[in-house]
Amino acid sequence: MVRSVAPATMPGPDFRRAAELVEPELAPPHMGALPELPARGHHGTQLGRAVAHLTELHAELTSYGWRLVQRPGADHQRCTALLTSDVDTLADVRGAKEESGGVLSPLHLEVLGPVSLSAKLHLPNGEKALMDHGARRDLTHSLAAGVAEHIQHVRRSVGPESLSVVLQEPDYRAVRTGSVPTVSGYRTIRALGRDETRGMFRAVVDALRGSGVEEVIFDCGQIVEAEHVEDFFSRRETKADGFVMPVHQAGSADWERAAELVEAGASLWSGLLRPRGSGSSPQLPEVSQLAARLTGPWQRLGMSASSLSAFTVAGYGVSDQRAIGELSEGEFMRTWSRLRDTADALTDQMEA
Repeated sequence: MVRSVAPATMPGPDFRRAAELVEPELAPPHMGALPELPARGHHGTQLGRAVAHLTELHAELTSYGWRLVQRPGADHQRCTALLTSDVDTLADVRGAKEESGGVLSPLHLEVLGPVSLSAKLHLPNGEKALMDHGARRDLTHSLAAGVAEHIQHVRRSVGPESLSVVLQEPDYRAVRTGSVPTVSGYRTIRALGRDETRGMFRAVVDALRGSGVEEVIFDCGQIVEAEHVEDFFSRRETKADGFVMPVHQAGSADWERAAELVEAGASLWSGLLRPRGSGSSPQLPEVSQLAARLTGPWQRLGMSASSLSAFTVAGYGVSDQRAIGELSEGEFMRTWSRLRDTADALTDQMEA
């Protein structure tokens, strides 16, 4: 079967409303989410949640972003309170669904990875944590420990039958190429080597595996490259199980690499939606058009229909997913329904 994954970014400021919209529409194998709501402000975003994950490190919101501080203040406490409330609210909504006879779906979480977190957080002096080796190390260990605690909270409260985590690294390319600007903007921070980024990734993945996460997916906001496969994918070692693949970026060589990954046992989460232009109205393709974005290149490679089961239908990868949070409630539900229906259509093609 081909599964879909509910978007992990949603419009509006009301988490309970968001959960009550999506959960009734979910049934296995399709996957639910613990959505972030950007409309709630900085504390409820992906970065705000990453701040909440930190253990023994704390951050506050400044005019230039989040800055590490000595002790937790109101900003850090608000991030933590929001995340705790979100998990407990999702547990309530799913519990009510189960009591009324509904079948609960698997769950996926999205976590900001340590490389991008180092590029986004500032040191007490205002510079990026990315500039300091000790800060990068401490952030990685703090995030790993905090994410493990978060997973345990989700398991206790929500009790999903299976749990997947997407480790998001939107700044990975910028960090690796030395193009992250300093706080002044007049120069850039030197590139991190692959040995260090591999180590940072491994520390968090080890924590996820130790918490019983069944599947870890790597999303760096771009098409999968040879470096990503070498550094982050293995079915034998403690690495990722697969990648998010923004389909609109993929050329023929990228599809060939995707086929090699699937043959090696990887899972590919396919971002089938294309980014909207600034100010443009949403144009949602039909199910057949969305399915063809996957099946067309796949068939041209001569891959079997049965191998479509390696794909999970998603909307956007990390670079573009904020667009879903900007939709109206009605637009969001139409988009989510279209993605779910596309996964069902792909399942029908696979089983035909």
